[in-house]
Formats: sequence, C-alpha cells, structure tokens
Amino acid sequence: NKNTGLKKTETHNKLAYNEVKPVELVKENSPQSIKENFLNNEKAKNSPIKIISSQLFKNPYSNHKDIKIVFKNASKKDIQALKLEWYCENSFNEPANGKFFYEKGKSTGNIAQKIRVGSTKTFFLEDFSTDANVIIKARAYYVIFSDGSKWNLH
Repeated sequence: NKNTGLKKTETHNKLAYNEVKPVELVKENSPQSIKENFLNNEKAKNSPIKIISSQLFKNPYSNHKDIKIVFKNASKKDIQALKLEWYCENSFNEPANGKFFYEKGKSTGNIAQKIRVGSTKTFFLEDFSTDANVIIKARAYYVIFSDGSKWNLH
C-alpha cells in the first residue's frame, strides 16, 4: 500500500497486511548524521581557522569534563569573533552528553575578541559534558572578520 508502506496480501478473501522491514533512514539531526557531518572534511578545508589541538580535562570541582581547543587564524584578515563546535563520544562510542539535549555529541562555544592574522589562541570551556571521553572533531563554523565580512561553514 502506497500510504502505509506495508505489503498487501490476500488471505481467505480478506485483506491482511504483512510488515515490511523498515528502511533505516539517517535523519538530519541524528547522532549518525551529526558525526558524519563532522568527519566530512570537504566543507571545512577552506576554514580561516586551523585547529591545532583539542583536549578533554576532568573538571577539578565536579564530575564534568572541560575542553581546551587551541587554534590559529590562518586567514589573511584579522578576526573580530568566531563560533566553534565539536563532536565528542563517551566510553561506549555513543554521542556524549553536552549542554544541548537535542543534539547529542555536539557542543558549541563563542569567542568575541580580536584575533590577528597568524596568531594562535586557546579556547577553554568548563563543565560542558558529564561523559565525554574522546573528541572526534573540533572546528570553526562561523567567523566574523574585522572588516565586517563573514565566513560560514554551514
């Protein structure tokens, strides 16, 4: 049947429906599609920000994890502000808990300070996750340059 996705069969002059195995679709905001998006380097290769390193630390005041991201302004312009995002998994290779319940594994942070061409900066965020074990990828997704122009990953 076109509307139900079920296969119609006849049984003793009565119509019956047999289940058809559902096709697994990857939803746009599913953990699988979010991770695949982070692993797709094609979009990020023109980023004006180069991520040098990213590390997780246990917060000394709680059981939460902190993150440290070191990055460089690889563009030819000074940067006024930028937005970072990262994807983490827990010990079970599942998306880690973060500040946002609707996109497990993904977290974000903003930096609003001038970053000169070629300079390296460190971003540190406390208490962003309760169970993150590994950072799959960190990247810049939005950059505002000092001249007012913008770069957007998405």
